[in-house]
Amino acid sequence: MTYTVNDVAKLTGLTPYTIRYYAKEGLLPMVERNKNGTRIFKEKDLETLEFIECLKSCGMSIREIREFTKWTLEGDKTIEQRLALFEEKQKVLENKMEELRDTLDVIKYKKWYYTAAKNAGTIDVHLHMKSEDIPEEIRQIQNKMRNREAGD
Repeated sequence: MTYTVNDVAKLTGLTPYTIRYYAKEGLLPMVERNKNGTRIFKEKDLETLEFIECLKSCGMSIREIREFTKWTLEGDKTIEQRLALFEEKQKVLENKMEELRDTLDVIKYKKWYYTAAKNAGTIDVHLHMKSEDIPEEIRQIQNKMRNREAGD
């Protein structure tokens, strides 16, 4: 089955402009054109677009994606470069995920903090709260936050 740019836009949620831009930037080198010069997309091209969006979401620039695309066209001799790229991106994403987990912990803690204050009618409720009155997850977050502050 083949698709036009507009078909692909409907299927992927990308704009026709974005799809044409990706093609112009060399990210879709295998897309064929018909006798009228219209781009004709195949299932494999849809998979490529999905992969491009994945690469973008992990922080890759158009330039980096273009370089990766070039490497794929060069075949087996670029396997090491491609592997190194994904090893680096995996580390970056794992670090970002850790940062996001830390941020989520702070939000969970603050949500609990203000829920308890609202229920008691005062922020001072925390001054008299026993450790066993604090949910285990929140105590763990408190300890993690204290350890981080002590390390600064």
